[in-house]
Amino acid sequence: MPVDQSIPSDASPASSSSVASWRGMIADDLSLLACLHGIELDVDTLAALDAAGFPNCLALPPATREGTEARMLMTRAVENKDPDFSASLDELAADYAAIYLTGRYHASPNESAWLDEDGLERQEPMFAVREWYRKYDLGAGDWRRRQDDNLSLQLQFLAHLCTHAADDAALRPAVDFLDTHLLLWIDRFAERVASRAATPFYAAIGMLTADYLHALRAVLVTLADASSPPKGWSGMRQSSTGI
Repeated sequence: MPVDQSIPSDASPASSSSVASWRGMIADDLSLLACLHGIELDVDTLAALDAAGFPNCLALPPATREGTEARMLMTRAVENKDPDFSASLDELAADYAAIYLTGRYHASPNESAWLDEDGLERQEPMFAVREWYRKYDLGAGDWRRRQDDNLSLQLQFLAHLCTHAADDAALRPAVDFLDTHLLLWIDRFAERVASRAATPFYAAIGMLTADYLHALRAVLVTLADASSPPKGWSGMRQSSTGI
């Protein structure tokens, strides 16, 4: 089953307990972030974000100063009231293409480009992510269109792990996946995008996502009683090297 077809937009936990309900809200957040990194914005999406009060509707508060600043910037971009923070659909489309389609910003949304020593796509990190998907009978669908280690697909996979966790201990795989994949490169991706994006929305979305994942890990560790991160984990920041 493709990862990008396995997470319904109205995903909710099976249990009615408060923690299980929280897991459902986290899954919804992750699915929303996956969508924003995975599809081009349109009028309806922007209107829905504004109506929902995005990003202040997210279940987790910011974990870092950068995260707080990113949310402030995103709020003004979504409200679209201040000309200094507004952007046309054409401008947003150009930014989206430069990040996720053409590589013009050299800020790949794919893990291999950041972790492979030669900065190449579709290398060992992609196959490692693919193995994670296979453990849960998931797949990336057409990997030639969007490869397994794409940011949007990894966020959807995390949503799947949270949605299908039977209890708190079952959240441990989500911690392990964060530690061995997304948190090894998301900060560098976010910083690169923030420094090169032409629109406030895309300048903010990477930093907002990185901060959310750090906040999420901190909570998951407590709930799952997971151990400290493995040697080599990025922590809160890494230098901006890589593709």
